Order: sequence, then structure tokens, then C-alpha cells
Amino acid sequence: MPPTSNRPLLKVTLLVGGIVIAFVLASFFPEVVISLIISALAAFILKPFVKFLEFRIGIRRSLAILLVFALAGFASFEIGLYTGALLIETITTMANNFKTFPFEQKLGEAAQQAASYVPFLDENFISEKVHGGIASAKVMLDETGGSLLGFVVNLAIVPFITFFILAEGDVAVKKLIQRVPNKYFEMTLNVLNRIQNGLIGYMRGWILDSMIIGILSIIGYKLIGVEYAVFIGAIAGIANLVPYLGPVVGAVPAFLVSLTQFGDFRLMVPIIIVTFAIQLIDNIIVQPLCFSKTVDLHPVTVILLLLIGNTLLGIAGMLVIIPIFTILKTSAIETYWGLRNYQITA
Repeated sequence: MPPTSNRPLLKVTLLVGGIVIAFVLASFFPEVVISLIISALAAFILKPFVKFLEFRIGIRRSLAILLVFALAGFASFEIGLYTGALLIETITTMANNFKTFPFEQKLGEAAQQAASYVPFLDENFISEKVHGGIASAKVMLDETGGSLLGFVVNLAIVPFITFFILAEGDVAVKKLIQRVPNKYFEMTLNVLNRIQNGLIGYMRGWILDSMIIGILSIIGYKLIGVEYAVFIGAIAGIANLVPYLGPVVGAVPAFLVSLTQFGDFRLMVPIIIVTFAIQLIDNIIVQPLCFSKTVDLHPVTVILLLLIGNTLLGIAGMLVIIPIFTILKTSAIETYWGLRNYQITA
């Protein structure tokens, strides 16, 4: 029986409370959080190459990081050189098609058809909602344009943060551990190790899941004949960094492109089928394979977490809420176990 002065539940509550407060404070700086997320992802991707040069080749760590940065920059430039022109051309063509296409007229016709097939639907009500949705979409696009400008500016600090994480991340963790009192030392190592393994596993699964969703979207939209399937699939893959969102987000540009491509709604049902099929494959096959050993969360819990993250930080919150919850859950469980089993007093 552990001593009563241990009070593991109180200590765990204080620890979790501190992490929650830190997350709430971060909600006031969403642009900084996004920059940190991108920097952490970049460091995660580049770290194995840095370790290879440092430990296998014997190059000093700072020089290894500079070499990896140079190679990554060269690869990005080459990829951008070959894909940039095509990307700009695709976006320009799509934008011109959207500007000249009579969306309101076509969607109004769809509202009339829907009202004729379903007697209890009011045509005027549907038309009003359609026009309101189009107006809201235009406002959202304008706001997104302004946000993207600020986002690009914040991207300028990403290389510096990434370099710091690669160069000083391990050293900072070691210095933090050295300051831990001896009675908490073993427990702290165990907690940090579990958190690190959980986050690395989650990030691997996160990236792999998004890539698979992007590939499935490309295949699905190509099969049903939607133009720009590769571009739309890339959007779906990136959007799937927020769990469950990728297929749904990909369906929106797919529907708009098909509307301008054929001038009618002939691909609406196939797009819905493709979206549903990808979501089903993701939920039943892909996610269990990618996250089975790293994230033990019920789908309802994930959805609730995404709603909380969106309320606090918007898109940035939806990106970080599950890793944050993983840290909270692992910290609470492992700290409570350690306090009880190591019988730490005071």
C-alpha cells in the first residue's frame, strides 16, 4: 500500500492541468502554433537523415544538419521547378472556369429539381439557402486569401525553428531530465519515452494515412472522369491531416470541377459514392493499420476532440489536438502508475 503522502491523483491532476493551460494559452497565437507544427513535421522527416550522416558517416551534427538542409532545399527546388508551372496552370484554369461558370443558375436549377422530386421541400427556401451558401463561400475565400498571406510570412521562420529542433532538441531534453529530482528520475524517463514513442508512431501513421487517402482520391476521381484528379487528390490528402476530413474536403472541389466540366450534375452521385467508399476504407482498413499501436481512441472521442481543437485554435487546433491529448493521456496514466508503484513520497 503506497503512503498517503504520495497523493498520486493530485499530482497527476496538477500535471494535466498545466498542460491544458499551456494549450489554452497557445490558442491566442494560432499562426505561431501552425509554424511550430510545420517545423516539428519537417524535423521529424529530416532527423533520420541527420542521424545517418552523424553516426554512420561520422560528420559533425551541425554540418550534417546543414548538408541535409541543402539537399532538402535542392530537392524542393527541383520538384517545384517541374511541378510549379503545372500547378499554377491548373489553378489558373480552374479559377477562370469558376469565374465564368453560372453557379447560381445551375444550383438554382438543382434546387428546383430537388423540390419537384421531394414534395415537402420548399423551392424558395432551398434557393435562399443556395444563394446564402454561395455568398458565404465568396466571403470565406476572401478571408482565406488574407490568411494565406499571413501564413506565407510565418513560413519564413520555419527553417530556423526546424534547425533549432534538430540541433538542440535532444540536448534540451537531456538538460530537462538532469534537473529532475532523483526520486522522480526513473518515472520521468519512462513517461518521456512513452510520450516520444507514441508521438513518433502517431506522426508516422498520420503522414501515411494522408498519403493513402490522397492516392485513393486520385484513383477514384480518375475512374469516374473528374478533371484535375491529381490536384484534387492532393487537396484531399493534405486535408486528411485533420482526421476524417480528407475525403469530404476533396469532394467539394471534385463536385465544382465536374459541374464546370459537364455543365450539369451527372457526377454528383458518383462523387458521393467515391467519398463514402474512401471514408469507409479509411475507417475500416487504413486507420486501424496506421494507428492501432499508437492511438487508442474511440471515433466519437476523436470527433469531440476535433470540435474542441477547432473552437480553441481553428485548423491549427484540429491538427494538434490529438497529439496533445496523446501527451495528456500518456502523462496521466504513466505518471499515476509510476507514483503508485515507485512509492514516491512528498
